[in-house]
Amino acid sequence: DAQTELPGGRCVPYTRDFSTWETFKIIKQEMLLSTGLCLLAVLIITMALIAHPLTSLLVFVCVLMTIVDILGCMHMWGLAIDSVSVIQLVIAVGLSVDYSAHIGHNFMLQTGTREERVVKTLGDIGAAVLCGAISTFLGVMLLVLSKSYVFRVLFQTFFLTVVLGVSHGLLLLPALLSVIGPASYKESPNGESK
Repeated sequence: DAQTELPGGRCVPYTRDFSTWETFKIIKQEMLLSTGLCLLAVLIITMALIAHPLTSLLVFVCVLMTIVDILGCMHMWGLAIDSVSVIQLVIAVGLSVDYSAHIGHNFMLQTGTREERVVKTLGDIGAAVLCGAISTFLGVMLLVLSKSYVFRVLFQTFFLTVVLGVSHGLLLLPALLSVIGPASYKESPNGESK
């Protein structure tokens, strides 16, 4: 065989395009694995810190819906699922949990009916969550002017994370808590204050 007689042994073709092709071959699996592990971590950590399964599950559902919505918007905007967008998607899990977790935890600290507790929660921490979202958005606002693909994708995913994360955290989660929210930490399951 003529290839094995070459110095160094066997000859293998290589071009930089091969690594790009390999990336596109495995990116879907890697996106699902990375995002899934992040979402699992969110569920476990909120279970430990919020310490109520239903509230933790509702926070998890809001984060999951935020990620699904981000993927849908990325598709509508024509953003490819590549290494840049997958990294931003994993970051989006961490950012979007912030908006919902604070609302869920504060809800568990309030007393009264579910509706009263939601109103108190939004009064206590709603403005702080909104200010955090606005500051995150302002922090990446200058990236909108960038010509770089990486920075444009970064801006678009941060924009989606902030808008959708706040929408789920300040609109959807309070609505869910007012309908099926659990009793407060300060109340027994039958509704009496401790």
